[in-house]
Amino acid sequence: MERQQKKDAIRDKIIAATFDLICERTWESVSSDEICAAAKVSKRTLYAYFRSQDEIYLELVKRSFAQMATCLGAAFSEGNTVTDRIINLGEAYLRFMLDEPVKGALVVRFDEMRFTESYPEQVKWIGEIANANELLALFRQQKLDPEHFDRSLALGLWAHIQGLAQLIVSKKMWLEDYYGIAIENLIAEQMTFVRKILEGLGK
Repeated sequence: MERQQKKDAIRDKIIAATFDLICERTWESVSSDEICAAAKVSKRTLYAYFRSQDEIYLELVKRSFAQMATCLGAAFSEGNTVTDRIINLGEAYLRFMLDEPVKGALVVRFDEMRFTESYPEQVKWIGEIANANELLALFRQQKLDPEHFDRSLALGLWAHIQGLAQLIVSKKMWLEDYYGIAIENLIAEQMTFVRKILEGLGK
C-alpha cells in the first residue's frame, strides 16, 4: 500500500507541475524537459509513469472533466423542479468555465478523434465521465415527457450552453465590453432565457 501511495504521489506531482506550466502558457509550448524540471523528476521517471506528453495531457483532461462532473452532479441534485435542476446544471457548467478557465479550456478544446486510435482506453474513460450529465440521459432518468424532452431539445440546449462556454473561455473581456455587462450577469440572463424555453414546453 505504501509503495502504491508513493507512486500515486509522484504521478500527482507530475500532473500538478504540468498544470502549473499550462496556466502560464499553451500546452503545445511546454516541453518534457520543462515538465521534469517543474516536477523535480528525471526523464526516466517521467516516462515510467506516462508513455508520452500526450498521455499527460489526457490525464489533465480527464481530471478536468472529473472535477466538472462533480460540480454538475451536485448542482443537478439541487432544485425543487426538473426545470430548476436543468438550469442549475447549465449554470454550474458556465460557472466552472468562469472559475476554472484553464480546466475549462481543457474540457472545451478536447478533440477525442485526435487520440482515439493511439489512446482508446483513456478516451473511453474521458467519454464516460463527460457523459455522466448528458441531457438526454438525464431527461430519461427523470422520466420526462419524451414528446418535449427529446433529442432535439437536449442537443439544442447543449449547443447553446457549449457555445456560451466557448465564448466565456476565449472572449470573456470582449463579451463584457461589447455587451456592456459583467459575465456573471450575462450568465444569469442566459439562464433566464433557458428557463423560458423549458417552462414554455407543452403550452
